[in-house]
Amino acid sequence: MNLKRIFGRNVKYFRYRKHFTQAELAEKLEMSTNHLGYIERGVYGTEFETIEKMCKIFNIRPYELFLESNNIKLPHRVDMQ
Repeated sequence: MNLKRIFGRNVKYFRYRKHFTQAELAEKLEMSTNHLGYIERGVYGTEFETIEKMCKIFNIRPYELFLESNNIKLPHRVDMQ
């Protein structure tokens, strides 16, 4: 299990579900688009404060960002970057 990859995949899923581009979400999180991309790819983790912001933006509970679930499916190609 790679927790950073699971977290990143879930961030990307919830971002896609809210119809945000990476640039739009990065702006709301006050971070660069590159940094958000690294998070989504599981290269970087993030701080608790950022997780709290994500939960407010996505209207979810924190644990949902860490679920390893077969129910979360992204399209093969997500054009929203």
